[in-house]
Amino acid sequence: MTNWPPQQNNAIYASGTNLLVSAGAGSGKTAVLSERVVQKIAQGASVERFLIVTFTNAAAAEMRARISAKLADLSESNPGDRHLRAQTARINTAEICTI
Repeated sequence: MTNWPPQQNNAIYASGTNLLVSAGAGSGKTAVLSERVVQKIAQGASVERFLIVTFTNAAAAEMRARISAKLADLSESNPGDRHLRAQTARINTAEICTI
């Protein structure tokens, strides 16, 4: 488990609202947003409920790959969790795109 700085931790675990993360290059935006999505899915959300928008195709591909890897790890750690298995299988249907 990562020890997130307070601002990143707030972005990951904020609830009840939409979220916009804006920060400079190399500040951890992709890591924070991918962790936020995985946490929401682990709490029962479906990948189809997310719209994740990045500025480049490379960033969108990296976001999808990170989320996919984290979900696969989480699913392996919880083999009886059908929701996690299903969401891992559906990651390619998630709306992760560019502006």
